[in-house]
Amino acid sequence: MTGEEPTDELLEIVDASDLRTLNWGLLRVMFPMFAERVELDRHVGALLATGRCHAVRTQQHRQDDGQLSTHIFDVYRVD
Repeated sequence: MTGEEPTDELLEIVDASDLRTLNWGLLRVMFPMFAERVELDRHVGALLATGRCHAVRTQQHRQDDGQLSTHIFDVYRVD
């Protein structure tokens, strides 16, 4: 470990609250974080299925004010 920042390539920034692959109805209102996690997992699965990359990692997006977002994620290609 050299203490350097990872050199993974940023593929996209995803707002999980905007993803709509399933019809959640009232469940999304009642359990938004669960629904967003499922939607993000499905989005990552679809990204991997394209063959554009073989592995990715996600992490919470750091906003301009330094706070971590609860629903916006950075998606990186893992080399």
